[in-house]
Amino acid sequence: MDYSIIKNLLEERNMSFKELSDTLGVDRNNLYNSLTKGNPTLQRLEAIAEVLDVPVWRLFTDENRVEIYGTIVYQGEVYSINSVKDFTALAEKISK
Repeated sequence: MDYSIIKNLLEERNMSFKELSDTLGVDRNNLYNSLTKGNPTLQRLEAIAEVLDVPVWRLFTDENRVEIYGTIVYQGEVYSINSVKDFTALAEKISK
């Protein structure tokens, strides 16, 4: 896991690491060590993802580095997907 991704997600939300640890009810040093040197549990990762309002997979990769390309045909309409953002927008559109 890449701690810098969590750091960037925190920065995007104007949230400090201390605020994250306080929200989780976890000692800041223990949380930091588990994320940088240890192996955090799935439960811990799910809690972090919930606080940051992202899916768990987002803690492992920067969405700007995810490569996703393709074409989707939905109800006769063709959609070109060139990024996670495109895919997410389409998913939101068709889920309404």
